[in-house]
Parts: sequence; structure tokens; C-alpha cells
Amino acid sequence: MGHQEKSPLPPHVLIFPLPIQGHVNSMLKLAELLSLAAVHVTFLVSDFSHRRLLRHADIHSRFSRYPGFRFETISDGLPDDHPRAGERIMDIMPSIKNVTGPLFKEMMVATDCLRSEDRRPVTCIIADGVLSFAGDFALEKGILLVYFRTVSACSFWACFCFHEIIEADEVPLKGLGSVVGLGSRLWRLLPFKVSEFETFQPDA
Repeated sequence: MGHQEKSPLPPHVLIFPLPIQGHVNSMLKLAELLSLAAVHVTFLVSDFSHRRLLRHADIHSRFSRYPGFRFETISDGLPDDHPRAGERIMDIMPSIKNVTGPLFKEMMVATDCLRSEDRRPVTCIIADGVLSFAGDFALEKGILLVYFRTVSACSFWACFCFHEIIEADEVPLKGLGSVVGLGSRLWRLLPFKVSEFETFQPDA
């Protein structure tokens, strides 16, 4: 299936974050953990984000201890002078879809999924949860796919509860009282009771 053939080389994981700094930072930590396990890791990041990492972080020194780690870059489709921040941060979403998506597929096909003399074709893609085109490519080629959500657990849980909040007709919000009521409802949707924390005793 896909590129899952037997090989004396380690598995090759492609990590592909949304090119926004918080997403890049958390997925770099994941890349480091995989590198510690002697997995080959290719970290695919936008040209703009890569330049920022080189300018503001000791990124190559940090990862030079991991011989199986390497960067690859790809265009995010925005001009170099675009701020990619503030009110214009969301400009990156249609650009990623319309420009980066096709470029990603072209790159993967042209390089036989990043195969080289010392590295297998990609055997697993860990893509940011909003990069659906990466998932489409993985499914098309039979490559193992993991969608990685970089948001905090509390943010993810709020998103997970959206359908119940909508069904309860608690959005759109109708003033301060609605905000208080919404908070109470989210507490009721938690998969545990707050009292469990009050009585929890860690193992000695």
C-alpha cells in the first residue's frame, strides 16, 4: 500500500504545519520528539516562516544533533511584503488553498514523495488539521495520515461542543446573560465532573 514497503531505512515522516508561528512552534516540538526516536523527519514550512526561524531562532543549531531531520520549504502564495499578521492574518488561508496546495502535490509527485539516496519516500504525513489538501494526497497515495491540531485542549473542546451549543440555540449570543449561560453549558458538557479533581489523589 502506497510507500509502506519494507526498507532498511527508518520511517520517513513529513510534518506540515500551517505557516503561522504558533502552529510552527508546536509542530517543531513534535518533530524533535520524533527525531529523538531516530525517525527521519522532513519539516515542510513556508519560505517566509523559514526565514523568520533563521532570523529569530537558533533553529539549525537546535536540530543539527538530529541527522535524520531536515527542512523543506514551499511558497505560501503571498508576496514577500505581506505582513501575515494582525488584521491580514487570514489572507493566508485562501492563498494556502489556491497556491500551496497545488505546489505541494507537484513537489511530492516530482520527488517521489521526497525520496532520496539515504531516505525512503514519505511513509507518514502529519499535517496541520486545516490542511485538507495534504490529507487528500495522503489518501490518494495510500500514505499513513495524522491530522495534528495545534490548539490547546480547552479550545479543541469548545470546538467539539459547537454542534450542541447550536442545537441549544445559545448562539448567536444575545448579551451578557447569554455568555454566562453558555459558560454554564460548556461546564455541563465536560467529560468529567469537577468534583473528581477535588477528590483526586495522585499515586504515591
